[in-house]
Amino acid sequence: MNRKTLGSWAPIFVVAAALVMLAVGTDAADAARGGKGGGKPGGGGGTTTATCQVTPNPAGRWSAVTISGSGFSANAGLGLTVRSESGNVAMTFATADSTGRFSTTYNTVWLGTNAVSVSGGSATAACSFQVV
Repeated sequence: MNRKTLGSWAPIFVVAAALVMLAVGTDAADAARGGKGGGKPGGGGGTTTATCQVTPNPAGRWSAVTISGSGFSANAGLGLTVRSESGNVAMTFATADSTGRFSTTYNTVWLGTNAVSVSGGSATAACSFQVV
């Protein structure tokens, strides 16, 4: 493919990546209830429940917040999904460090409660924040 052709395919690649993340990720509500499949920390398969938090909370609209967490595999690629109360979805990515911690910045968009779901490897985390 030449550059012009690739440019027209870019939106399709973005949508495909989003669909993959939705298929692999865990819904924030399910993660908040302990995930699907009952995690088995320490081995044995299943989903491990990690942690996440958003600061500051509450936050003003269009402001930057920090989404951070721990309990993920070392150097794991992470998919983050932010969902508004009305069903809007934003996705971003982060990488855990060598201790399984991550931190990334997100610019707020939607007023009200926003649910965050983070997944990577066999670990998931869920948290929420308010935008006022």
